[in-house]
Amino acid sequence: MLIKFLLFQRSIKKKMDVDSAGFTDLLQQAEQLTADIDGEGELPRVERNLRQIVDAGQQLWSRTTQAVSKDTCDIKASILLGSKGYDLPKISQKIESLTTARTFEPIEPIRETDIQGFLKNGALKIHLFLSPRRTFERSDKVFWETLESEWEQEKMKILNALVGPSQELLDVTTDSKSFLSETINLKTRSAMDNIEMLYAKELSSYNERAVRGGSKCNLAEKFRAIFKDLDDKKVLELWEMVETMTDIPLKADKDILAARCSLLTQTSLIKQARLYLEKKYFEYIQSIVFGNLLHAELGPRPGAYYAVRSFLKMKMPLQPTGLEDGLIDGNPVWAVIYYCLRCGKTDAAVSAAKNSGDSLKDFLPFLVEYEENEGSRLKPNSESQIQLQYRRTVRSSTDPFKRAVYCVLGCVTADSNPEVMDKTDDYLWMKLCQIRLEEETGNIPQDSLTFSKLQSQLLEEYGETHFNAYQQPFLYFQVLFLTAQFEAAVEFLFRIESLRCHAVHVAVVLYELNLLALSTSCNAPLLSKASADKPPMRRLNLSRLLMMYTKKFEATDPREALQYFYVLRDLKSSRGISLFMACVSELVLETKEYEMLLGKIEPDGCRKPGAVDKFLSDTQAIIEIVATDSENKGLYEDAIKLYDLAKKHDKVIEILNKLLSQVVPQMNVVGSNRQRLENVALSIAERYRMHGHTANPETTGTFFLLLDLMAFFNYYHNNQYVDALDTIKSLKLLPFENQEVEQKVTAFSSYSEEVRRNFPDILLATMNILYAEYKKTKQTVNITQDSRYKNENISQEKHISYLRSQASALITFAGMIPYRMPGDTNARLVQIEVLMI
Repeated sequence: MLIKFLLFQRSIKKKMDVDSAGFTDLLQQAEQLTADIDGEGELPRVERNLRQIVDAGQQLWSRTTQAVSKDTCDIKASILLGSKGYDLPKISQKIESLTTARTFEPIEPIRETDIQGFLKNGALKIHLFLSPRRTFERSDKVFWETLESEWEQEKMKILNALVGPSQELLDVTTDSKSFLSETINLKTRSAMDNIEMLYAKELSSYNERAVRGGSKCNLAEKFRAIFKDLDDKKVLELWEMVETMTDIPLKADKDILAARCSLLTQTSLIKQARLYLEKKYFEYIQSIVFGNLLHAELGPRPGAYYAVRSFLKMKMPLQPTGLEDGLIDGNPVWAVIYYCLRCGKTDAAVSAAKNSGDSLKDFLPFLVEYEENEGSRLKPNSESQIQLQYRRTVRSSTDPFKRAVYCVLGCVTADSNPEVMDKTDDYLWMKLCQIRLEEETGNIPQDSLTFSKLQSQLLEEYGETHFNAYQQPFLYFQVLFLTAQFEAAVEFLFRIESLRCHAVHVAVVLYELNLLALSTSCNAPLLSKASADKPPMRRLNLSRLLMMYTKKFEATDPREALQYFYVLRDLKSSRGISLFMACVSELVLETKEYEMLLGKIEPDGCRKPGAVDKFLSDTQAIIEIVATDSENKGLYEDAIKLYDLAKKHDKVIEILNKLLSQVVPQMNVVGSNRQRLENVALSIAERYRMHGHTANPETTGTFFLLLDLMAFFNYYHNNQYVDALDTIKSLKLLPFENQEVEQKVTAFSSYSEEVRRNFPDILLATMNILYAEYKKTKQTVNITQDSRYKNENISQEKHISYLRSQASALITFAGMIPYRMPGDTNARLVQIEVLMI
C-alpha cells in the first residue's frame, strides 16, 4: 500500500511539472503577442473584456447575416469606395455638414424684441410649409381643367358625328360650358363633290359682295339657278319652294320665332305655301294637257278654265255617279270649280259657276266674295252661312267635289274627302285653306284649325313614320317647310347624307333672310326647343350644322370652309367672341395651315396676308384668339408663331423663355426638341435685334441670357471646355473667387425662375469642367503649354490650387443661394470637390 501511494504521488508531481511548463509557454506566447500589438503591427490594440468581445462578435455576425440591412450597405459602400481611394466617413461628415438652414431660416438670429423680423420669419416658414401643398393643388386643378377641356372637345366631335334623329329634344334655357389635331396634307384631292363646289362658289360670290358692303342678292335664286342646267328635278323644285316661301315681308326682330308667329307673317307664310302648291298643280295639269293635245281638246282660247276642262276630260272620261248640279262643257260643274280653286285660279272658278246656270245662283255670291278677297277668307257672316249650309245639306251630299269646295270656302275641317284629296299635296293645300289665324283676342272656335295645330299634327302626331320620310325625303321636307317648320325640315334633310349639302344651304338662305330660329346656345343639339317657345316650334343650331358640314372638307379645302364660317360672323360663342373667329381658330388648329390661313412674317419683318384677310380688314384680333387657343391647348410652339404674327412680342418671349428653360442643359441632338427650339429662338432673336420689338426689357434679358446658356452647354457637351469656361465667366453668373460669393448670391434673386431652375445644371457642368482641367493639369508636366497661361510662369501646384479655390467658391455659392436644388446635386458637387483634394 505504501509503495502504491509513493508511485501515485510521484505521478502527480510529474504531471504538475508538465502543466507548469505548459503555462509558462502560454504566458510567453501571450507576452509576445502583446509586444507585437504594441509595436508597428497593422492591427490596432483592443482594450476590451471578454463580454465586450463576445458582444462585438455577435454584432459582426448579425451584420453578415442581414444582406439588406443598412449596416451591410454601409460596409459594402465602404469596401467599394475604399478600393478606389475614397474615405466614406470623411465624405459623409462633409455632406452632413451641409445645411439648408439659410434657405429656411434667417442668416442672423432673431432677437426676442425684433417683432418685425419674427413675423417675417414666421410668414416665411408658413409660406415654405404651404408651398408644396399649393403646388400639388394647382397641379391637380390644371390637370382636371385640361382633362375636362379635352373631353368637351371629344364630346363635341362625337355629337357632330351623330347626325341621327334626336329622340329627346332638350330644353335649352341656359348656356352650358364652352367649347387633337393632326397634320393635313393640302396637296391631297379635294373632298368636295361637284354640287358642293358649285354651292361654295355661289356662297363665295355672295360673301364677297357682303365684305365690300354691296347690296345683298337673292341667294335662293342663285342656288336655284345652279340646278336649271342639271338633271335634278327634285332639287330644282326644292329651291323653287324655298324661293317662294322666303318671299315674305318680315320685320327684323331679336326673337325670330315671335316674329314668325305674328298675324302678318303667318298670313304671308300661308299665302306663299298655297301659292306654291297651286302653281305646281297647275303646272302638272298643263303638262298632262300639253303632253296629249290630240285627246285634250284644249279649245281656241288659252286659259286656266280650258286647261282644267281638258284635264277633266282626260282624267274622268267616264263620269262617276253621285255628282250633283249638272255639267258644264261636258264636265261636272263642282269638279271644274274645285280644280280651278286647286290651281289658284279663282277667276276661272267664278266663270264656271256663272256659266253653270241657275243651279249655283245661291253659291255664286260667296265664290265672288272669295275671289275679291284673293282667295284668303270670306267675311265672318258669309263663312257662317257656308258652314250652316254644309251642316244641313252638303255634308250628306254624294258629290265629293261639292263637299270639298264648301270645306275650302267655309274652313270646315270635319270632312276628310279622301275621294278628292288622294295626294299629300292636295291634303296639305286643303288644310292650309282651312286655317283660321289666331287674332289678337284669341277668340276662335275650339274645333277650328290653327297654324300651330297643323304644325303639331304634321310633326308630332304623324311624323316621319306616317309619311315614310326616308323613302320620300323631299315629300316630308315639303310638308314641314310649307308649314313654316323650317328648322325641323332642315334638320331632317341634313340627316340624309346625299341631301346634306342642300339642307345646309337652305339653312344659310333662311338665316340670311332672318327667318331661321337659332338655338340659344352654340352647344345645344342640332334641333332643340326652349321652354319659352310655343309648341311645336324648334330651334336650329346653325353653328353646329355648318361645322359638321365643313368637317368633311376643311382639311382639303380650308378656303371654302372659311366661306361657311363667315356666315356666323354676327353670332357669339359661349366665350363671348364671334363664332367666325372661334371656328377659324378651330380650323387653324386642326389643319395647321397657319401661313395659308393667317399669313406669315417675312424676313424683313413685314406680314404676308392670309386667306382670313379677305374677310377682315384688321386680322389682329382673330390671330390673337387663335394664339390664345393654341397656348391654352398646350401647343406652345404654334402659339409662338401666332403671337409673333400678331406682334405680341411680350408673349412670344415669355413662352420662349418657358420652353427654352426646360431644354437648356440638354445635348443638342439633330432633330431633337432642343435643336428645333434653339433654331426658332435664334431666328426670332436675330429679327428682333435687326427690326426692333415691343417686349419687356426684363423678359428680353432673360431670353438672351438663356440663349447664351444654351451656347455654354453646346460647348460643354462638345467637350470644348475652354470656350465653355470663357462663356460662363463672361455671363458673370457664378463666383470663381471667394470674395465674389456674397455678391453673386445677392444677384441670384434678381434672375427669373427660368434662369434659376438651370443653376444646378450650370454648377455641375462648371464643376465638371474644372475637374477636367484638374485632371489635365495633374497629367501635365508644365502648365505653360496652355494658351491661357502661355505668358505666365505658373507652377503646376499653383494652378491646381487655383482650380481648387474656384471649386470651393462654387461649393460655397451652391450652399448659400436661397434655392432648393435637387437632392443629388450638392452630393455630386461635394464629390467632385473631394476628387480635387
